[in-house]
Amino acid sequence: MSRAFRAGVEKRRKVKTTVQQRSWQPLRDLAGLESRTQSIGTEMGPLVDVPALVRIENEKWVFEQIDQEVLHHLTHRLILHEEEGSRTIGATVSLASAMHVAKCMAEQEQKIVLIRPM
Repeated sequence: MSRAFRAGVEKRRKVKTTVQQRSWQPLRDLAGLESRTQSIGTEMGPLVDVPALVRIENEKWVFEQIDQEVLHHLTHRLILHEEEGSRTIGATVSLASAMHVAKCMAEQEQKIVLIRPM
């Protein structure tokens, strides 16, 4: 098969095509997306904090809205310390699970986690 193409293609048998040049203008091309995002944002109204529960099942993260009863069972708050300040990253139902999360964050991501009782 390779022998047939060693000489190349005859000039009269070559296919001539034009290459279309695409001019990429990010601001113009994303203008529609930006306007849709702004209109949807005004329709939705202001953002509201929704307490969420994250569980891991079969190595997949499952997000659920927390019931008020679950909030009463939480015992420890996990606070992440960063240069910009501290922020709450979650809460646990026991000191053992809080220690496990703090240990993993320290070992894998080199971050300091404060465990504060609620």
